[in-house]
Amino acid sequence: MVVDDEALIALDVECALADAGFTVAVATSCGEAIRFLKGHTPAAVVLDVRLPDGECHEAAITLADHGVPFVVYTGLGAVDLHEAFAHGVTVLKPTEPAEVVRLLKAMATGRQPKMTG
Repeated sequence: MVVDDEALIALDVECALADAGFTVAVATSCGEAIRFLKGHTPAAVVLDVRLPDGECHEAAITLADHGVPFVVYTGLGAVDLHEAFAHGVTVLKPTEPAEVVRLLKAMATGRQPKMTG
């Protein structure tokens, strides 16, 4: 799942995930992501921090509570992140979508990913 309100970024990450064999759902708001998560358990999630309807802390907590690996993909500095995001791996924008995919694949197989470059 990709949760991002920036259409081009969401599309880039969605395409990279699809090319890597993932089936991808996209949400453009916190509310949309939370509604989706109530009925689905994705293998992994790419989660932007600030969206038009708020910050996705509830979605992050839901993901962590259900053991769903997620990457926080944000333009904010790490000091601005809420402790709920400590359960994920933070990747600062801009980062190539291929790197986000690599991290998610590692997390989905239970490995602790390491950032490159």
